[in-house]
Amino acid sequence: MCGILGILNLRETVPIQERRFRHALTTLRHRGPDAEIARRISDDVMLGHARLSIIDLREVSNQPMNILGRYWIVYNGEIYNYKELRIELEQQGAIFKTDGDTEVLLYSYAIWGTSCVERFNGMWAFAIYDTQDCILFCSRDRFGVKPFNYTIDQDQFLFASEIKALLAYRPTLAEPDFDAISNYCRTSVGAQNAQSWFKQVRRLPPGSNLLVSDGVIRIQRYWQYPNGSEQSIGFEEAKERYSELFQDAVRLRMRSDVPVGITLSSGVDSTSIAYIMGQVVPGSHHSFTSSLVPEDKLETDTNIYASRVAINESVIAKEVADALGYQSHVVNSDYSNFISTLDRVVYHLESGNSSAAVIPLMQLLGVAKDYVTVLLDGQGADELLGGYILSTFWPSIADLLMQGRIAEAGRSFRVFRETYKASYAVKMALRNLSNDINMVTRIHQMVTGRDSVFGPALRKYTRWKDFVDRPGEGDGSNLGQILQRQHSGGLINLLHYGDAISMANSLESRMPFLDYRLVEYVWRLPSRHKVHLATGKYIHREAMRGKVPSKILDQKVKFGFNTPIAQWFKSQQFGKQHPLDLLLEPRCLERGLFTEVGTRRMIYEHRSGHSDHATLLFRMLSVELWFRRFIDAPVAAQYL
Repeated sequence: MCGILGILNLRETVPIQERRFRHALTTLRHRGPDAEIARRISDDVMLGHARLSIIDLREVSNQPMNILGRYWIVYNGEIYNYKELRIELEQQGAIFKTDGDTEVLLYSYAIWGTSCVERFNGMWAFAIYDTQDCILFCSRDRFGVKPFNYTIDQDQFLFASEIKALLAYRPTLAEPDFDAISNYCRTSVGAQNAQSWFKQVRRLPPGSNLLVSDGVIRIQRYWQYPNGSEQSIGFEEAKERYSELFQDAVRLRMRSDVPVGITLSSGVDSTSIAYIMGQVVPGSHHSFTSSLVPEDKLETDTNIYASRVAINESVIAKEVADALGYQSHVVNSDYSNFISTLDRVVYHLESGNSSAAVIPLMQLLGVAKDYVTVLLDGQGADELLGGYILSTFWPSIADLLMQGRIAEAGRSFRVFRETYKASYAVKMALRNLSNDINMVTRIHQMVTGRDSVFGPALRKYTRWKDFVDRPGEGDGSNLGQILQRQHSGGLINLLHYGDAISMANSLESRMPFLDYRLVEYVWRLPSRHKVHLATGKYIHREAMRGKVPSKILDQKVKFGFNTPIAQWFKSQQFGKQHPLDLLLEPRCLERGLFTEVGTRRMIYEHRSGHSDHATLLFRMLSVELWFRRFIDAPVAAQYL
């Protein structure tokens, strides 16, 4: 896991400023504190790499790396199946000098060309320069775990793991894209779109290659979600195959020459990983759990659930860790330095995030880095297996009715009513619909009065979808369509902040549920194998039966990473200045992003309990801190 930076001249007359390039590379040091190397490949190409050593810790594995005197690479990520690929490559004549995956990746390109990425099981963002054919080949992994930012400016193609490195080399890129910022404020749409918050900087879409040749840039998708389905497959057969794939996904992600731990909650996803990792590599691993509220009491929202249920997250996670013989670390959330922590988060995200969960996550990983370098994480399970039951329940019911399974649909509805309020599920259905209907969002904001908070700079905006148009709908069902929206939309945003926060702490995060073999297999399974009797992740729960405690597998209430942001903003435990006061400072109001009248009314309504504007207020704070970090003159000057 590392940071990459590169420049390619599209015209011969443009000089590369080597000193500034080396300075730009230092902005990625948190991503790679173990080695930092910049190398001029030719008059028109310069590559830089900041290394976090994970596999083959020797200097010989440092980058930029060269083979055959022709191919150079800078690479961020991990190819988990590199050992298997190495055997194939050796059979075709490759001679290796290292024991890591970087050289395997580079030889894969030398022998198999651009199609090599179809063989990789992993996460990556890399650039390979062929000095013979003068071609730059770049690629990003299938699901967008690793970032690849790029721009074309002054006849140069520039790319980097983080935009701040681009700004350090070319400060004029610090220009806001108000459409992107407005979309974030209004709809939470973020990293799932190609446009960043900087007007001239874009993201390479997941599952895509980028090729630069003769000054021409071409982007081509190499991976799509599968089409077709396997409706006839029996549940027992599917369960056995699923179990094999999931366990192998964990096995591959345990490959490391440095300590591996796990972020552990009380849920089925991370707990399943914890049990399997203990079987793959027996021993006392480290687990890390956030305590989000006083005494870690998480309670169900009675607006959503039919009854109030409470759990103690850290207690359950510690029970799991103790049962496995793991060393449990529970990190209490601290919001006394809310603004300074959020400022650090925004700096690393280079944008805002719709969830305040980034605050406790930053604190959790700050502790984890003292014990491990690699963490396993359960991200991606909900979007793959229908875990967000409030949004997947109605599509699954529709599928049952269309198949004539009336009795099963009735049973599912009765089970659903035992746990959830149907009225909230209807609200979620309308929310999903608003992804396609711009007017629904605008009407809701006008009715709640939130539209009045947006100033002239954000008044007009281009409505973006919360998902990327990517062909393939699994079994063609209603559930398949909603899962595709979640997997190709909001999940990318979650992966963006997961990568940014983990790398801010020089940690590598690995996600077994994003093993492409597992994703492709589950994608073709019938809906009933994923959501059954108002329970999501059905096939996973049953596949883990006998391996994971039943009290974990049989949970129906989904607490998630519930950060009590509304309570935080109503609290007075912030010291001298309340975070929301920042929104009323002249420096903020003079930008024209938010109106003074609308902002004051929103803060008053929230504090007095008349309305819950916490999420929007959090986004507004994130926007203001972003401007202070990246746009204001004193900050921009640091890149000169």
